[in-house]
Amino acid sequence: MLKKLVYWSLSLGMILFLTHFAWADFTAPAKNISNTPSVDSKQPKVAYIPGTSNVFAIWAETDGTNDYLYFSKSEDYAVTWTTPFQLTLTGQILTHNALADDTAFAIAVSDPYIHIVLQWRVDSSDDFEIIYMRSSDLGETVGNWDVWLPLTTNSTPSCNPDVAAAGEYVHVAYDDVWPGSSTIMYKRIANYGGGAVDLTRRLTFSTSAWDAKIAVGNDGSCVSIVYEDVYSGKWNLFYKHIEDSGAGAYQTRQLTFNSTTPINARADIAVGSGTYAQYVYFAYESDYPGNREIMYKRLDNYGHSPYNTYTARLTYSSQNSYSPFIAFDTSYGNIHITYYDYWTGNTDVMHRVLTGGGGAGFVGQRVSWGSGDSSHSSVAASGQWAYVAWHDNTSGNYEIYVKYGNAI
Repeated sequence: MLKKLVYWSLSLGMILFLTHFAWADFTAPAKNISNTPSVDSKQPKVAYIPGTSNVFAIWAETDGTNDYLYFSKSEDYAVTWTTPFQLTLTGQILTHNALADDTAFAIAVSDPYIHIVLQWRVDSSDDFEIIYMRSSDLGETVGNWDVWLPLTTNSTPSCNPDVAAAGEYVHVAYDDVWPGSSTIMYKRIANYGGGAVDLTRRLTFSTSAWDAKIAVGNDGSCVSIVYEDVYSGKWNLFYKHIEDSGAGAYQTRQLTFNSTTPINARADIAVGSGTYAQYVYFAYESDYPGNREIMYKRLDNYGHSPYNTYTARLTYSSQNSYSPFIAFDTSYGNIHITYYDYWTGNTDVMHRVLTGGGGAGFVGQRVSWGSGDSSHSSVAASGQWAYVAWHDNTSGNYEIYVKYGNAI
């Protein structure tokens, strides 16, 4: 068993009461879950099981040469966390380029499985490969991290993986330069991640395609992928919709078209469920106002053509806004987006929530209040509330912080 932190000796009812009192909104203090004063802890990713108090986080700890992936979980709405558990023993995960490292690893949870993908190499003389890891009991015991599966074994860089899971399949997207230029690749793993890769597909045939993000909707039958590609000399966003749980035909659609904008990039993707199952959601960066801002799009009709598009500009900062992360809330149909911004005088994490299935306007809050670099956040939606994780170096080195706050 993982060695856990001592939990408050309170009844469940009192825990729930104190939890929501302590985390009333995003102005409450953040919780440091890494506590690593001798090394930097960076690039957290957070996940959540809807309808429960269970939340999970992964991040990289680095001494500048070696990088290690760590995992922790909370079973009481992010009040207490297990002692961080080291998932990788050697090698490198990060490129030590802050923006690029946002996409070095990813997590998805489909009870009772935790699915993780990461880029990994032996050292800086090696090329990155894509690795898939799985826990079969929600990270409860060390021995049930039962899969370590290399998804690539070539001699070219394979980077920026993302993962989604629904039904019996685990879906992975990443970019690879094995054809001679950066290409978006897709793999599917059978048997809830415990089987073999049963499907490999090359999805792009252009000169430069990067940073794919993947989501699975409609009970696992529709795979949605967003990525960036060079079109007419400008970076634009493209979307692929694949039928039959990743095995069917796919459609390709261009999402951004401004030929004068240098960059539309770094998109994240989510899909709806229930009443809002037909929607596909995107958050991304765009240079079109003259500095980097956060934009939002929603497609209806499950991303099938023809569809209607709703677009909104989420930031109006005089400074650059970076690294959006998006999550759909299954209880209320809200869309949660986090990013970081320089408008406060240093980098701070911000939160936006769009109501009405992501089509009825938005409200926003500032999440981080440290004097240092608070950035590279991720979010998991929990009803009207949200879990937000980010890294911060106010203490002198980077640590991982989490807040559970009322988003509205």
